Amino acid sequence: MAYRILSLDGGGAWALIQVKALMSLYGADAKGHTVLGEFDLIAANSGGSIVLGGLVENLTLNQLLEYFSDETKRRAIFSPSKSWGDWAIRKITGLGPKYSAANKLPALQRLLPQRGNLPLAIASAGIRRPGSGEDTRLLVVAFDYDLNRAKFFRSAASNNKWGKGVSTAATLAEVIHASTNAPVNYFDGPAMLQAVPRRYWDGGITGCNNPVLAAVIEALMLEKKPDEIVALSIGTGTVCLPPTASGRAPYVRKPKSSGLISDLTKLATSVLDDPPDAATFNAHVMTAGGAGVNPPAISRIVRMNPLISPVSSAGQWTAPTGMTAETFDQLVNLDMDAVAQKDVDAIIRFADLWLKGHVSNQPIRMDWDTLDCEIGYRSFSDAQAAWSAVR
Repeated sequence: MAYRILSLDGGGAWALIQVKALMSLYGADAKGHTVLGEFDLIAANSGGSIVLGGLVENLTLNQLLEYFSDETKRRAIFSPSKSWGDWAIRKITGLGPKYSAANKLPALQRLLPQRGNLPLAIASAGIRRPGSGEDTRLLVVAFDYDLNRAKFFRSAASNNKWGKGVSTAATLAEVIHASTNAPVNYFDGPAMLQAVPRRYWDGGITGCNNPVLAAVIEALMLEKKPDEIVALSIGTGTVCLPPTASGRAPYVRKPKSSGLISDLTKLATSVLDDPPDAATFNAHVMTAGGAGVNPPAISRIVRMNPLISPVSSAGQWTAPTGMTAETFDQLVNLDMDAVAQKDVDAIIRFADLWLKGHVSNQPIRMDWDTLDCEIGYRSFSDAQAAWSAVR
């Protein structure tokens, strides 16, 4: 029996894309435990950990989508910082936090009334894949602010042959709080936990914004064979533009001048820039590549992630079907902390275009200059068929 992994990227409000993908796979009324029970291990980071929390809470996927589509619930997580100093720095430099870290944990606890205050292992107790001898394992990524190291919150201990990999005492809400605490341009301080008294930043700082590679390594430490491991890796949208020389704005990369402020801005927002395709390709290599998989699959790693990317038509780059140049430009420049309803509505429409096949799917590996797919699946439907073949 294949060892199944579900991996959920970070991406703030863009994580609604993951919920839409799961709705397409399992139905809008599927309950969280039904989805979790399809997998042996779930890995999540940042926005993906919020999706994981809703699944553990056993919400229907329709209810989980409201975490992102309902403005009141969304703004509870992205609660404005009250610091005048932060406001002044942002006004002068364009840099600095916008949201309160302290207000985020209570908001998460309210969103997860049944299981949010339970330790991770107890919150997920009894959720397991049919035929499995153990509960589905949860792995959530954060960055330990005090140790300057990655932190992996586990619901169950890893194989002690590889050193300490104990289950965490932190609650489900606390784990999500730690993983979602994007620094510098987003939240105004490290996440403070009670059960595990350290400070934390977003797991994207660790290079695990796409946690699929961390999940595959965890499975290998549990002594699963590489060709037994299959993974469904769901992203939150990736901007992919060809070089400036090959077309015109807004469909090409715009060169930006370097300097202190622009470089600090780039660094502050790089929490999302693994780039995600590196983790997916490395996981592909570590799980024996495409050897022995059943068509239409070409890998044991199935990547589902919509590209904010133009299409080539008559030698020119244009917007995908169903999208205007203005909408395309809006999506390219839309930050992960989309709070305004018009921005979230744009993400929802973008996700729907991807599910219908009008927006390209991110390959496992691609040529970032030509946008050609080298390994992977060009559309959501191709990826869905591949997952059906390997699962």
